[in-house]
Amino acid sequence: MTLRERIIRLLQGPPAAKPKTYPGKTLGTKLNYFQKRDVKLEEYRRIYDQGGPVSEGIDCYPLMVLTNGYRIEGERQEEAEQFLDDIDFENIAWKLIVDSLVVKIGLAEIQPGLDRVKYPIAKLDHRYPETFEEVKDDYGMLLGYKQTIGQDTGTKRTVDVRPEDIFRVDLGLPLIARAYDDIKRDATIVAGTAKSIERHGFPRYHITVGPSGETVSQTDIDAIAKAFEDLKPQHEMATPADVKIENIDDQGVQNTKLYGDWAMQRMCSALGVPEEMLGLGRGSTEATANVRLQAFYDKIGTLQARFARQFNTQILDRWAGKPGVVWLVFNDVSPIDESMIADLIQKLTQASGPLDPFQIVNPEWCRKRLGISEEEFQKWQDEQAKMDEGQAKLMPPPPEKKGWGDMVDAFAPKKEVK
Repeated sequence: MTLRERIIRLLQGPPAAKPKTYPGKTLGTKLNYFQKRDVKLEEYRRIYDQGGPVSEGIDCYPLMVLTNGYRIEGERQEEAEQFLDDIDFENIAWKLIVDSLVVKIGLAEIQPGLDRVKYPIAKLDHRYPETFEEVKDDYGMLLGYKQTIGQDTGTKRTVDVRPEDIFRVDLGLPLIARAYDDIKRDATIVAGTAKSIERHGFPRYHITVGPSGETVSQTDIDAIAKAFEDLKPQHEMATPADVKIENIDDQGVQNTKLYGDWAMQRMCSALGVPEEMLGLGRGSTEATANVRLQAFYDKIGTLQARFARQFNTQILDRWAGKPGVVWLVFNDVSPIDESMIADLIQKLTQASGPLDPFQIVNPEWCRKRLGISEEEFQKWQDEQAKMDEGQAKLMPPPPEKKGWGDMVDAFAPKKEVK
């Protein structure tokens, strides 16, 4: 290897080993949703990929989980932050959260570097969970995975994967499976409403030929009906006096908004997303909307803790070489939680009295409630001490204090020197 190649490889960072699993759903570049093992999961994926309110509702979850950011705590904080940037944490986390909500679990293959000791994890590659089958023993313990693609295309490929090679995310919230009936019901109502509007959006006429009691030949009726088949809005009609034309569809389609709102409310309830998140919120007051959003924020906080726990135990502990060295913490998504905690701490310290504000709670408890770790606080204390020490060195020395005799001499009259 030449010197130039070594420099290029050094700048590129740790090379990842060749993946063992397949990145797509078939061997081709086009994703085929009908050629895989689990038909039900395929339908769930197809519902999400079709877009619409369902996709927007599900996307609210990863958006809220990641929107306020995250932080790394522990000993190797800066190294861990660089590691998360290297694996594109926000992108892979979004995909895994969506997969867990759509097809029940999210999977990513762990790619170590060529130097497995120095780089135990160099990359996380997203994989489609629909192509994987979990292999378990009689006690339900996970033994591994079996991935199968191209089963019905004549290009079937199967690979066995060890569980330690897969990062598995399970948030315990399969939304589409739980809301499946309401999603299908909403789609049926929308399709029926669209057809009704298309059918009744154009005027229809009842044409009466001849006076009451007179027999009109079928030939005359067919001729007049033929004339009305090609009727367009700009056309005018000229008929004999015994031809009567009545509009029988002047009311249009009734109650479409009522049925549509009913189906949408049930679907949003099944997905667990406030209607305000989808730009709806019909008829709700600001107080009601805030209650719905706060309940949704509490749910997001629980999902943040679940994802962080799985990422810490499966990824960061392995990256650091031992558990508990560094850990991921998501920032609180609720805009009022931190202010409520601050008000609580203020009330507890004020209740203790001004002489000793920490009779009820101590400073360590207050910092823990605010999400400030002792390591982070100690680091801040050390940095503040260094800054104070540096500023003290830059300040000029205090003026020299003079005694009483020096002050008397300073005010005494000066003697003239001849």
